[in-house]
Amino acid sequence: MLASASAEARRKLEEAKGGVNAKDEVTLGAVAIGSDGRAAAKVTAKNTAGSAKSFAVQVNFTDTSGNLLDVVVVTLKDVAAGASGEGTARSNRKLNGEVHAVVGMALRY
Repeated sequence: MLASASAEARRKLEEAKGGVNAKDEVTLGAVAIGSDGRAAAKVTAKNTAGSAKSFAVQVNFTDTSGNLLDVVVVTLKDVAAGASGEGTARSNRKLNGEVHAVVGMALRY
């Protein structure tokens, strides 16, 4: 399951052709486990470019030891220059215990 989620995340990041590293422009909120057992975290990307841009953000859900539990990609489309875009990263499956969210990669394109 994790291998297929990782492969899907790579595929989505490859769609961001010509993207530049924007990891420093992305922040993640605290992880909450929903009633469906899936982890969720708020994703915020600040567009520091001079025109509207989109973001592809890989969010890694990890345990307290840093072991990868799940990976998703959130796309924030057409974020205005100087503005912030928001979305939610949701795990593909149920996760339990203490779960953390970490930006694996972020591309602005």
